[in-house]
Amino acid sequence: MLTQEIKEAIEGHIKYFGSKEEALLLSLHSIQEHLGHIPEEALEELSEILDMPLHHIKGVVAFYEMFDTGEKAKHRIYVCNSIVCYLLKSHRVFSAVKELLGIEPGQVTRDGMFKLVEVQCLGACSEAPVFMVDNDIYRYESKEKLHEILAKYS
Repeated sequence: MLTQEIKEAIEGHIKYFGSKEEALLLSLHSIQEHLGHIPEEALEELSEILDMPLHHIKGVVAFYEMFDTGEKAKHRIYVCNSIVCYLLKSHRVFSAVKELLGIEPGQVTRDGMFKLVEVQCLGACSEAPVFMVDNDIYRYESKEKLHEILAKYS
């Protein structure tokens, strides 16, 4: 299930952090980035590589909304809906994505290119409202700017 490229990325995270436990989050990101989601088989292999109980890894995946074990998409659009982004009108981001791509949170575009995910915090409150495409964070400015940004990923 895990390709050699993914395994090398995981080993790189372990080496960088000096700890298998600390490499967990980036390892999960690497799996999702390469496979488009995180299938059960990948979690089982990761459990063996990191010498970590499977239930612990599943708990981490369930806790963080950015990890997707469901329907595949090439790219994920995470829209922050924390109190700061909400007060600064994060609903405009959702509306723009719906208008541009025709999807609601949790849905994937028909071509499998994008999935829209609502999250509680992206850690960029000073730039609110924000959204993230894959691992890149952006400040929402306008529907036109969003369209330009998404075009880079198409």
